[in-house]
Amino acid sequence: MSRRTLGGIIALVGAILIVAGLVLMLVVVPGMKQFPDDVDTTRTYSGTMPVLLNPATFEFMTDLDVELNRNFRTEEVDGDVALVYEEQILLAGGEPLQRLVKHYALDRKSMEVSDTYPEAWASKEGFWPREGLVLGWPIDTEKKDYVGWSDDYRDTVTLAFSEEVQHDRAGITTYYFTAGAPARPIHPDAVTAMGLPNALPKEQFAGLIQGADVSDALKNMIPVLLDQWEEETIPLQYYYEYEGEYWIEPDTGVLIDTRKHELRKVGLGDEFLEMSPLLANMSEEQRAASRVTVFDLTYQATDEAVQDAKQDAEDAANQIELFGTTIPIVAIIIGALLIVVGGVLVLSKAPTVE
Repeated sequence: MSRRTLGGIIALVGAILIVAGLVLMLVVVPGMKQFPDDVDTTRTYSGTMPVLLNPATFEFMTDLDVELNRNFRTEEVDGDVALVYEEQILLAGGEPLQRLVKHYALDRKSMEVSDTYPEAWASKEGFWPREGLVLGWPIDTEKKDYVGWSDDYRDTVTLAFSEEVQHDRAGITTYYFTAGAPARPIHPDAVTAMGLPNALPKEQFAGLIQGADVSDALKNMIPVLLDQWEEETIPLQYYYEYEGEYWIEPDTGVLIDTRKHELRKVGLGDEFLEMSPLLANMSEEQRAASRVTVFDLTYQATDEAVQDAKQDAEDAANQIELFGTTIPIVAIIIGALLIVVGGVLVLSKAPTVE
């Protein structure tokens, strides 16, 4: 094989390496920056519940130490959209208190709920129209507010960017977001999903009030009002308020830590309130004071969950760095050197023998 032929082959290999490096950097890796098709992750949170109404027995449980397990996994993928399953189990003393199942059609790049998905997905348990972020933040999270979703309200909420902070337990830099809302009505479908009744028989409602932490004046007033109410059941209206804090690893969008306080209360439905002039003329503050707390939960990610999330973020970042920077740059540098070597061989004259 002549030097020129050898040089041409070496230069061609170099050009192929450069092209491969550029393709890996500019085409393949951007495609990797999306929700994976093999996710199966569980996060654990510890918390306290001053009050919980058992919907099965309608008895109040108080001063509970609880654990919240949140598992989410990819069930199917259709191009840039993933069907994601989420299961939340609330436990006290190892015994389940509440279980919720949800399904999302998730845009794998933006991490927002997608309105384009296979028709069969809509029949999945806990699947309904949503908007915004529901599981986490997108890769390359920005310092801006994002649109989130509340299943209680069946409406969007604001996830407000606050500042860039060092997360002490994880030991990494995070973006700190907050969210919250004062008491707003819970959507009737959300009430049903939580296993709570939208109405109660008179006697059961009276028992609920007597066992609740409300004023004596209200307890004394309710029997009189019940006698005036002609229907057999009392319409109820539930309310939800919350405060949430979220720490995000920005390069990967991984949720490192969450701290949240959720409060749900039940009050009399508008139909019942309008029956009595006294109740109809109550101020919003008075109406709020008459509501009974049925769910009061404060929780935060455990140390183990924080470290697991940190490891997930580091693994994802390392993979992106490896395929998006290290391997492409090495390939481009070696390719450039091979082109130079090949060029020298092609242009050099073969030695002559006299």
